[in-house]
Amino acid sequence: MISPRDARSGKGTRALALLTLIGLGLVTTRGLLTGNWWFFIMLTWNLFLAWFPLGVVLVLRDLRQSGFNNKWLLVGGLAGWLAFLPNAPYIITDLFHIKHVDQPLLWFDTMALFVFALTGLLIGLYSILIVHRMLRPLSGNLSTWALIFSSQILSGFGIYLGRIGRWNSWDVLTSPTALTMAIARAYHDHLSIKLTIAYGFVLFLMYVAFYWYIDHEKESERSQ
Repeated sequence: MISPRDARSGKGTRALALLTLIGLGLVTTRGLLTGNWWFFIMLTWNLFLAWFPLGVVLVLRDLRQSGFNNKWLLVGGLAGWLAFLPNAPYIITDLFHIKHVDQPLLWFDTMALFVFALTGLLIGLYSILIVHRMLRPLSGNLSTWALIFSSQILSGFGIYLGRIGRWNSWDVLTSPTALTMAIARAYHDHLSIKLTIAYGFVLFLMYVAFYWYIDHEKESERSQ
């Protein structure tokens, strides 16, 4: 886990970068041994999209800490973060591909998919933590928690749109009308409701556990 001290020193980002390198090493090895680079392309692209929202909030945080506190920059940055946030936990659903893996590679691909899913999940949790810390002084504790909860429910819906509807985050800009119509139709699909609630609540509870761990570490540091 990423402690407050680690977050300030950049150790959290470096830990996530190390996990990313481990995952890239695994899929590169697979590609070299089998000549099949499908896993490399799929997982690397999905992990890049998972990193994007974290990159947005890291830049936003640094700008605000340097004194650049433009309200529209904050709103625009958080909108971009929210649009791409589902890409982080979305990698969990790449575990579906296990059913298509040949038996001789099952043990290796299971490990590779797990590393990528874990990395994506932690990247998402870390980005939410940064947003939480930015918004709490501005919105208050309860309002910030409500916003975090809403973002996780929206992430659950985003996972549905990505996995079932095959939509991408950039379709917000490239195909806004078609995406809006797809969202409107999604509410008639019982699977969309089930998947949104299931993933949304689980992701929120995982963030609560992550946050409590960080908060405990913070209290431990103060008592030392």
